Amino acid sequence: MLRRILRLGGVVPLLVVLLLPAATPATAQSTKPTTTVSIVSGVVVSGGAGITVRYSCFPGGYGPYGSFGDVRVGQVSGATGDGFFRPICSDRTQTNSVFVPGHFTKGDAAVSAFVCGFDCNSATKELRLK
Repeated sequence: MLRRILRLGGVVPLLVVLLLPAATPATAQSTKPTTTVSIVSGVVVSGGAGITVRYSCFPGGYGPYGSFGDVRVGQVSGATGDGFFRPICSDRTQTNSVFVPGHFTKGDAAVSAFVCGFDCNSATKELRLK
């Protein structure tokens, strides 16, 4: 009887440890982020590309430097660029055109947009630069 109790005493904590990580992601997925971001379009301009980004973010509470955004563009030709911007976080949908410096040409491009306010979110999209 004592052996059985000791055996269960060793197995039960092991089961708890193994099952705990499986339950944690379900809880984390039930929360809704306060920041949303989507990539709308892109156009080749002199010296780079103009990428239109639509986003909504809740203010971070850290003053004027509490929010930031980043847009990255890459093409198969090897042309890449990175542009930073300061999003207006007012819990309302905003649209910005972000200049990304680089030697881009008209055609397909991979674009990544990252916006941080109270929390952060990102989007990636393949689009055609016009």
